[in-house]
Amino acid sequence: MIDNAPKFLVTQQATLPKTHLREDSLHESRSSQKQIRSKRFVRVALPAYNEAAALPLLIPRIAQALNEAPVRYDILVVNDCSLDDTAAVTDELAKDYSVGLFSHAVNKGLGGAISSCITQAIDGLLDDDIIVTMDADNSHPPQLINRMIPMIGEGRDIVIASRYRDGSQVVGLVWYREYLSILSSWLMRFVFGIPGVRDYTCGFRAYRVGMIREALKKYDGALVKESGFAAMAELLLNFGKLNAVIGEVPLVLRYDQKEGVSKMKLLQTIRRSIAMIIRHRFS
Repeated sequence: MIDNAPKFLVTQQATLPKTHLREDSLHESRSSQKQIRSKRFVRVALPAYNEAAALPLLIPRIAQALNEAPVRYDILVVNDCSLDDTAAVTDELAKDYSVGLFSHAVNKGLGGAISSCITQAIDGLLDDDIIVTMDADNSHPPQLINRMIPMIGEGRDIVIASRYRDGSQVVGLVWYREYLSILSSWLMRFVFGIPGVRDYTCGFRAYRVGMIREALKKYDGALVKESGFAAMAELLLNFGKLNAVIGEVPLVLRYDQKEGVSKMKLLQTIRRSIAMIIRHRFS
């Protein structure tokens, strides 16, 4: 179990990990928290829609990976009004792991879920702490977090698990989806060219908390306007406008380990992505 874990702010929709229930932690200033902590804190935030089958596989893998790292950590599941037992499964996992639950009353799509991941996850953390977002379907390897954390410590604001770096590999994705992803990467690089970025759409990322706070202040809390899968590119473009220092690590995407069916509506995603690119290019 985790000692001196930062505390989520209590909301009517949040179920908190047992390790967050220290009453005095609500009253600690950031400076006093910094004195108490001897290790950087990492919070893994998972946008989840109908992931009851995947979470019992993924969360133990996250815990195993981060138990090997010189950090303290917890996990936040953002339940986007799932129709299955995602909430109940998360509550059950919280008996053995440091897991919190934040539930939407209505489905908000990936954009709304990733926005909640960011805004809810920063509560109680210091600017040098780290938020990691990743898919909740078990296709992203949690062990890669241990390569992303040091890169934040070296001075980067964001680290992306990229499908387009030497050593990356995509397993189990249908060919036309893979080619569309490659085409999207080249289009984004040509139009925007954010230094250090090749993968604009992968949701497996590590963020320095201070960078998130700066962006939320700049955009009045509205970092994401897209509701669908185009939200991940939009989020990155907004950070790029703030000259965030971004790096990438190669990702082995195990789509063959994915639990459940894909939630992506392909034609709608293409259409909304093109509209988003045009809007940001000429804004």
